[in-house]
This record gives sequence, C-alpha cells and structure tokens, in this order.
Amino acid sequence: QGLLGDAMEHLGRSRLALSVRSRRLSCLLVLFSCTMLLTPALGLEYEMASQTKCIFEEVNSNVIVVGDYRVFSTDHPDSLVTVDIRVEDPHGGALYEQHSRAEPGQFAFTTTVAGEYKACFTVHDVSAAQHTKIKLDWKTGVAATDWSTIAKKEHLDELTVELRKLEDNIREAYSDMLLLQQREQEMRDISEITNTRVAYYSVASLMVCVLSGVWQLWYLRRFFQRKKLL
Repeated sequence: QGLLGDAMEHLGRSRLALSVRSRRLSCLLVLFSCTMLLTPALGLEYEMASQTKCIFEEVNSNVIVVGDYRVFSTDHPDSLVTVDIRVEDPHGGALYEQHSRAEPGQFAFTTTVAGEYKACFTVHDVSAAQHTKIKLDWKTGVAATDWSTIAKKEHLDELTVELRKLEDNIREAYSDMLLLQQREQEMRDISEITNTRVAYYSVASLMVCVLSGVWQLWYLRRFFQRKKLL
C-alpha cells in the first residue's frame, strides 16, 4: 500500500507539472501571436498605370492613421517625381493635401468614421506615369502610436511599454471583431431583404402566368364560339 500510495502521489505530481507546462505553452503562444501583431509592416510599392493612382485602406473609427509616402522613378529609384497628393475620408472630405511635392512626406490624422480612406497621387506628366512608382506605408492603431514619446512622458520602462502595446493590440482586435460582426449583420439583413423581394417577385410572376393562362383560355373559347367550332 505504501508503494501504491507513492506511485499515485508521483502520478498526481506528474499530471500537475504537465498541466502547468501546458498553461505556460498556451501563454507563450498567445504572447508570440501578439508579438507578430506588433511587427511593423513594410511599405508597399505601387506602379502608376495612369496619371492618377488611388490607394485605399479600410480603417475603423477613432483610429490613429499615419502614412509615409515616397514617389520615385522606376528607372532611377533615387530620382524623385513631383506629384499632387490628396487623402480623403469615406465621404470625400480632404484630410491631407499637397501640390507639386517631390520630397518624401507623411500624413497623419484620426479617423472619425469607419470606412475606406484613400490616398490619391497625381503626376503632372502623363508619359512619366508609366515609369513612376509609389511607396506607401499605412500605419494604423498601435503601429501608428509614438510609443517612445509616451514612454518618456509617463516614465514607463520597456516591459510596461510592451504590455501597453499588447493591451492596445487586444483592444484593436476586439474593435475589428465588432466591426466585422456589424457588417455581417448588415449583410445578413440585406440577404434577408433580397430573399423576401425574390419571393414576392416569384409569387407575382406565378400569378401573372396563371392570369395569362386563364385569359388565353377565355379568349380561345370566345374565338371558337364565334367561329361556331364549339
């Protein structure tokens, strides 16, 4: 019995250690996922196929947006191209506007409504548009926050800053989930309305077909009676 008790106690300790390891592994996976979210995204390059090139970005409301841009020639990457820049909100209002700018620049604003924000670049020479590229780096939410300034202002250490980043990332992900849920509900409502209209249209089409058939029978009967075939 003593040996059996020791074996059971050892088995219980092993299960407890395995449970602790599993929890630690889960925490590490969560931290790794959040760290991947904190990895800054590199700017994307776009070729201007026409005189004006507009780049769209879907952004939620009450979100900080920072965009770094650079317009250059594809043949000579060090040669900058003069362009006009205009950033608009989903309603077409101008948030940032520059004319005849050849130097790299940056725009920043806080969104007021959720939707598609766009940055439009227009070159002055149409022929140069075929040999022009735009490098644009959209930063939103946590990626657009100046954490070094916040750390100096609030006297935060590096670990606290990382925890703040994780917290803001979780809030941002939660807001995105709520936005997706809202859009899913809107799409479901649109689908139900469409199905209802299709059902009414089908019933109306069936009634028209039935009435048309009855009218045709009545007309043929009258026609044959006049011809004294019936």
